[in-house]
Amino acid sequence: MAKPLIQLALDSLDINQTIRLATATAPYVDIFEVGTPCIKHNGIDLVKELKQRFPDKLILVDLKTMDAGEYEATPFYAAGADICTVLGVSGLPTIAGVIKAANAHNAEVQVDLINVPDKVACARECAKLGAHIVGVHTGLDAQAAGQTPYADLQKIAGLKLPVRISVAGGINAATVEQVAKAGADIIVVGAAIYGARSPADAAREIRDLIYATHRQLIVRKISGVLSATDSSTSDRLTRLIDSSGRIFVAGAGRSGLVAKFFAMRLMHGGYETYVVGEIVTPSIRQGDLLIVISGSGETETMMAFTKRAKELGANIALICTKSSSSIGDLANVTFQIGTPDKYSKVIGMPMGTTFELSTLLLLEATVSHIIHLKKIPEEQMRTRHANLE
Repeated sequence: MAKPLIQLALDSLDINQTIRLATATAPYVDIFEVGTPCIKHNGIDLVKELKQRFPDKLILVDLKTMDAGEYEATPFYAAGADICTVLGVSGLPTIAGVIKAANAHNAEVQVDLINVPDKVACARECAKLGAHIVGVHTGLDAQAAGQTPYADLQKIAGLKLPVRISVAGGINAATVEQVAKAGADIIVVGAAIYGARSPADAAREIRDLIYATHRQLIVRKISGVLSATDSSTSDRLTRLIDSSGRIFVAGAGRSGLVAKFFAMRLMHGGYETYVVGEIVTPSIRQGDLLIVISGSGETETMMAFTKRAKELGANIALICTKSSSSIGDLANVTFQIGTPDKYSKVIGMPMGTTFELSTLLLLEATVSHIIHLKKIPEEQMRTRHANLE
């Protein structure tokens, strides 16, 4: 089954704001809808401009035609509209007129079922007339009263008509997968994108929920975290390691696994490195460095290690998701991985592995930085690799 198209409702009356929004979201949207208030305020010139700027996108003009179908729709198709809407309550002659105009311009018609009493009967009749798209639409006023388009979508999808089904009505990241699975061919999103702090990020998230594989979601998430991490982190951490005596690393759970990985790689690089908690790990002393990996910066066992190491005169480096934490208050330096907003919503990464995987890659990049900076031959590293395996 083909993936549904993503349609963005451009509802602003400000033409410049409309163009900016379209430009920001274009990589993640298939159809730009010139909303009814927008087209009434800005007129046909906006359709021409959008078509010129975004020739690879479908342009839908939400005329909501109620009468004189062919006469009203024709100039908009001529201006570049790929789809125009006509109201289902307008009656079959009006709908037929818009269909005639669409066919004359090799374009499409969407029949909007908003406020149609018998949506099933109307959808059947419109399909017989040759309509291309049927729109299941819960308007803003109905949304405010708590209505949703999902029940109507299931009814229309169940008819198996030779038309595409468009769905609009408060759809967001939490509901878009449900709508896609229910049989929508076109998913209309408005406020969830244009009302977001970053419309581009919101549009990408919605598209990812439908199109991206879990592997892609994980890679993009980690990439986002690392992009938000101070680019000097590897340099700063390298200088700290080089200025210390022995290196001790500590972490609990998954962070502990990352700590062991990093310790092994530092050992390969020629550093005297130990994992806290191993029976062969010696006592820490002044001049040594304890690297603590704790996403929260509050892990109790790590707090106890930090306090003891500080009492003994060791330097403390915390790798964390936050700039301020209980362990961070004791540490000499905190290396923050990403920013809090990068952890606020995680798609495709169960049980909080974002921090651990991001930290693993950053520390591997740090080891790579050290190897190239100090020109350590890989052959030399291999001589330090375990051979009792």
